Amino acid sequence: MKKDLKEICNIDVSIYDSVFFDKTLQARVVANSIISEKNYFDYLSENNDEVEILKKALNNNFSEFFRNRLTFAYLEYIILPELIQKKAKLKKKEIRIWTAACASGQEAYSLAILCNELLKNQNTNMSFRIFATDISDTEIQKAKKGIYPETALNNVTMKRVRENFEVKNDAFVINKELKKLIDFSTFDLLDINTTSPQASIFGSFDIVFCSNLLFYYNEKAQIQILDKVDANLVPGGYLIVGEAEKSIIERIKNYIWISKTSIFRKPK
Repeated sequence: MKKDLKEICNIDVSIYDSVFFDKTLQARVVANSIISEKNYFDYLSENNDEVEILKKALNNNFSEFFRNRLTFAYLEYIILPELIQKKAKLKKKEIRIWTAACASGQEAYSLAILCNELLKNQNTNMSFRIFATDISDTEIQKAKKGIYPETALNNVTMKRVRENFEVKNDAFVINKELKKLIDFSTFDLLDINTTSPQASIFGSFDIVFCSNLLFYYNEKAQIQILDKVDANLVPGGYLIVGEAEKSIIERIKNYIWISKTSIFRKPK
């Protein structure tokens, strides 16, 4: 049946974790009041809108501002200040960050807010570049617009809302200066013909966010994704994943776990 679904949807569904795939498929069967998977496949072949809905469900584009508070606190008070000092001593002036599955941009903008604050507070001429990618062009276009409902800002302090958003037609829009700090583009982590986001040219990231993505894929795909991330992460750089993904990193990569967090450090 997976072969049939690949022909219908033009996506390789074999890359997904089997439990996640089965639950997603069954949810769509139920949502459409269809009695069997076979009938659902017949329905898919005649309904392009449902094909797109299924693809979106499999890509799972959920995101939040400052999603993991411990992670962002560790970045704010330990990792980023240390990076700024280290780069300054080496007379380097750029910190490079990649958010590898950015969805509609909340994670990338959270990083931009944090970095912007730190650089102002530390009175340094250090710069930073954030490269934000996602497989979905639809999500990337949403991210570029940077328009969010008030409910999306639950984890953002009032001070940060005032400093980084404008209110327009009951929506909150990321200010133009912050948008300039991020390069958004489409990128497929499982494409064997690409090595790094095109705009980054050569990768060499100090921090890579690959958060709440890996557990949707099978082990073969997880290895492929992590090998690509590893090739782009500088020695001593930081990999940040979701809380439920720590065991995946420990199984596949010989990285150093930072206790009580979902942050890992690549050996030097």
